[in-house]
Amino acid sequence: MEKVKVSLAIIFFLFISHSSHSQSAGSAPFVRKSLMSMSGGLGGGIFIYHPVQNIYFTGSFSYCMEERIGIRSDFYLFIPDAAIGGQLDRNSTILLGPEFHFPAGHLDWTILFQPGLSFSYLKDEASTNQTQAEPVLTLSTGLTYYFLHNFHLGVNAQYLRGNYFSESIDRYNISELRFTAALGVNLFVNHQAAYQRKRPKF
Repeated sequence: MEKVKVSLAIIFFLFISHSSHSQSAGSAPFVRKSLMSMSGGLGGGIFIYHPVQNIYFTGSFSYCMEERIGIRSDFYLFIPDAAIGGQLDRNSTILLGPEFHFPAGHLDWTILFQPGLSFSYLKDEASTNQTQAEPVLTLSTGLTYYFLHNFHLGVNAQYLRGNYFSESIDRYNISELRFTAALGVNLFVNHQAAYQRKRPKF
């Protein structure tokens, strides 16, 4: 887990250094309506009410519906680590919600509010092997840098609020702080009305 934290920190500082150096004064924001993005990366999490750390493979899909407002879906695939004591046996998450953009040149600061489901399971607290879908709420902020027109690098910090209800205990608080770094691809989707599109010539 410590290696993951160090790697995320290094990526973050390289990202900020490169993005600030690359910005040109007065350049128009890269992020705008009809931008579609997909990314994948790694993340680390720390339970707020338990001395437990987690590792995730992450993925996201987003679409900018207006100049500053979009919709985004994220998933966190839990990676169990036998060396980390006290972890849940399963703890993957899927999220969906609005994304608010504050771009400057090729740099974009975002704020997200995403409800979703956490698919949790703790073997010691359940008599069956069935994963439970628990509702969660998240608040996130992130920085993304777009380069070579079709690629981007992003870092994200997230607060997740939720509980896992098992058979033998009233609840297990799964509220967590998560930090992720991801690399992705992006493109602008043709958003013209049908009558405005050029007809192919034969």
